Amino acid sequence: MKKTLFFLLFSLPIAIVSFSQQPNIDSLINIVTTAKDDTGKVIAYRMLTGLSQNTNPSKAVAYGKAGVLLGKKIGFDKGVAGCFLNIAGSYSAAGKLDSALLYADTAILWSAKVGEPGRLALAYLNKADYQRQIANYTQALKNCDTSMVYAEKANKDDTKARIYQTIGSVYHAQDNFEQSKLYYEKGYQLYEKGSNKKMMAISMSNLGNVFKHLKKYELAVASFQNAIRLAEEIGDKNNMAMYYSNMSDVYVEKGDLQAAQSSAVKSLDLARKQENDLQIMQSQLVLSGIYLKKGNIKEAIRSASEGFSLIDSTDMLGEKQIVADVLAEAYFKDGNYKEGYKYMAISKSLTDSLAKEKYNNEVTSMQTKFKVDEKNKEILLLAKDKELQQQQIKEQRYLMMGIATIVLLSFIGIWQFINRNRLRQRMKELELRNQIAADLHDEVGSSLSSIHLLSQMATQPGNEATQKNILERMSSNAKETMDKMGDLVWTIKPEEAEGRNLKQRMELFTYEMCSAKNIEASLELDKLDTKDLTMEQRKNIYLIFKEALNNAVKYSGAEKIFISAANGQNMLTMIVKDEGKGFDSELIKKGNGLYNIQNRAKGMGGHVEIYSKPGNGTEVKLTMQLKK
Repeated sequence: MKKTLFFLLFSLPIAIVSFSQQPNIDSLINIVTTAKDDTGKVIAYRMLTGLSQNTNPSKAVAYGKAGVLLGKKIGFDKGVAGCFLNIAGSYSAAGKLDSALLYADTAILWSAKVGEPGRLALAYLNKADYQRQIANYTQALKNCDTSMVYAEKANKDDTKARIYQTIGSVYHAQDNFEQSKLYYEKGYQLYEKGSNKKMMAISMSNLGNVFKHLKKYELAVASFQNAIRLAEEIGDKNNMAMYYSNMSDVYVEKGDLQAAQSSAVKSLDLARKQENDLQIMQSQLVLSGIYLKKGNIKEAIRSASEGFSLIDSTDMLGEKQIVADVLAEAYFKDGNYKEGYKYMAISKSLTDSLAKEKYNNEVTSMQTKFKVDEKNKEILLLAKDKELQQQQIKEQRYLMMGIATIVLLSFIGIWQFINRNRLRQRMKELELRNQIAADLHDEVGSSLSSIHLLSQMATQPGNEATQKNILERMSSNAKETMDKMGDLVWTIKPEEAEGRNLKQRMELFTYEMCSAKNIEASLELDKLDTKDLTMEQRKNIYLIFKEALNNAVKYSGAEKIFISAANGQNMLTMIVKDEGKGFDSELIKKGNGLYNIQNRAKGMGGHVEIYSKPGNGTEVKLTMQLKK
């Protein structure tokens, strides 16, 4: 979510003029309503378009089109170019990036007609920003280069700084943080030259985010402190709240929770004074995470609940999912399982909606790129003279015949590929069904049989203590069966995000097991990257972990258990170590648990080693080679 807020600071279309020094909307409406048809009226329409584009995009488009018609009527080309530029920005604000790109091209044509390099620089820069938003990064960088050529001609340092900032955001979106840092620094130098403190602060904040991703936390903190200082000098309290929030995030990653809490509280106080609900929600989310880490569960619930109430009625699905996740974790830790399951269900529902939204956005982005490509082809064709067009038509006839042949052959190949793919998919489904059946038989069948036998015993006459003991065993077996079913369902879910949930499931199981026995657990799972693990590997790694931890909790008598898991250089290592009483491996008979651990590891091409001595605790170590 912070990344979204971070990009909003400079991804809005860049207007031709600074609106902070312009009349308000009411006075401009009075001008376009009463003034005669002259250049001043066109300028008023252009300014109305820019001022309205973020609050009422459709109204802004109407103003812009009215300005275009009047500008063409009186021959005011500069006004027409400006209106087209702001119309493009209005469509971008409305999320209609295909229309934004088309009007940006029109703005470029009219700006070229006017012949002002500064205006052309802004037009190409806006187009680059729209392309960045649809992830067309190559074209975005090309248009930034073109924009820079015209900015150099116009000698506009502020425009050049914005170009560098946009290039930095393109590289940031691709996780190329070193390149991003380089261009943010170039932008900052130009803003500093022009004493533009607001944009200097934003550049510093951007650099802080880069340093955070590079794990250079001291530099990140220094950058945010500079951003806060600059914002304070000009009274930019809205952005100050965000800078404090981002700095708090850095302190959390550093492990300095006290400093993180102090920064988050300052962010919240500033956001409340500005009545900025979005930033209040963000600050409360940061605070709730800090309270969770500090074990202050009540405060975590209070902060997260306030944040959730602020966005519950909005369409900010990603933010709502994050807050719901925090509330679920907090309520589970507080022992309020009803509320915990409630917010867990909300989080799961939002995750599904986000996946669907991501798919729709990708489809829309592809459609936008297609429409833009088609429009570019159309413009090129119109630029050709009549004789060249006729020659192209003749060549295209032969080309179309070849393409038709290729398309026909391609359809035949695709049809064969689809049939083969369907066959492979059926085989995979059959293998999956067999695996599920085996898992159900092995993991669940025995427990259900046990419950059945115990239920028959419970119906027989006996004393109350015996029946109570049987019912307790039935309850324990039922819970164990539910856990096994939950693990089985988790391993076969197809969602991409389920793989990343391996760490969360390990953390939750550790908390449930160790808290029940008052055992201190130390987890180091930050270096565990599960995105490339197969379903079978996820399942077996998790079951080996459960078995090892279960043995440590039940038999070691330890007061502390250490758990670590990491993978790198195509190798995965997992360790479960206790400081308990240990055992002599030669004297202890290996049961089904240790046999299952070894068997599962062997099935994945891995190896499990168990080190233990009486009085020195026990260590279970899994090593596994991963495919390149």
